[in-house]
Amino acid sequence: MKRIFIFFIVVLIFSGCKTSVDQSELKLPSDSLFNFIIISDHGRNGYFNQKVVADMMAGVADSCSIRFIVTGGDNFQISGVQSVQDPLWMASFENIFTHPSLHVEWYPALGNHDHGGNIQAQIDYSNISRRWKMPGSYYTLVKSRGGVSVRLLILDTYSLVEGYGDPGPKYPLENAQKQVTWVDSVLTASKEDWVVVVGHHPVFSAHPTRHNTAELVEYLNPVLNKHNVDFYIGAHDHIFQHLKDKNSNIDYFVNTAASSVRPAASNEMTVFTASSPGFSICSASKTSLSISFINIEGKVLYQYTRDKKQYN
Repeated sequence: MKRIFIFFIVVLIFSGCKTSVDQSELKLPSDSLFNFIIISDHGRNGYFNQKVVADMMAGVADSCSIRFIVTGGDNFQISGVQSVQDPLWMASFENIFTHPSLHVEWYPALGNHDHGGNIQAQIDYSNISRRWKMPGSYYTLVKSRGGVSVRLLILDTYSLVEGYGDPGPKYPLENAQKQVTWVDSVLTASKEDWVVVVGHHPVFSAHPTRHNTAELVEYLNPVLNKHNVDFYIGAHDHIFQHLKDKNSNIDYFVNTAASSVRPAASNEMTVFTASSPGFSICSASKTSLSISFINIEGKVLYQYTRDKKQYN
């Protein structure tokens, strides 16, 4: 019995070591891939880790040859911006993301805190900034490199949540329905190698107080499944998450905050979860689409690769 117990302890020790080695072997994506960053919940005037994450992101962006940046919303906390001259543009964006590697095109989504301010001002800032590219409250774009194409849909999930859940003059039901119909029409015509949908609110979440976003599960998710999109990337919960729905081929992710974070949480859908300020990198090739969760120290916490052959 004693020998069995000792053997069991040895197995546990070496199992733990193997896990540790696996984590240490995770590498930043090669600069030969088609790489772009997703950052979210970051507008904090440089405080609450925002500046530290921005500086770390600059080094990673430089080494990985980042092509562009997508935001998952809450670009300006606590109440958005009021105009294109709002001082928050300098305090939370221009004077924070200063490194040349971050002077690429930024494609922002809107979050609930952004809706506390002037949404049109964030759209109009596209006419002032050479890197801020926001043609509307929701929009689509195609990016390609080396024969690899990615279709991105940037959604305004707060309008969906309010429009379906608590419709009123500011967020009418008709506008929410119009956005979901638009998603359906864009995905119907899409012929790109990969489809990535980004919205502030997660579809699914293990967060103990926020949970799944009911309106997205009921009204948006059926459209995403109908068209078999590859990644849905949300934010809002301030933790890293990868979740799988047994009835879907979609990979659901929650990007962490590039500022203050919350404790990690998991449930039966959880593939991975972690709590750290940071950001994510998506990497595309003709045959695979990957995501890497990067922490505040620039270390890769988790990587997942979706193989094209698996879903054909």
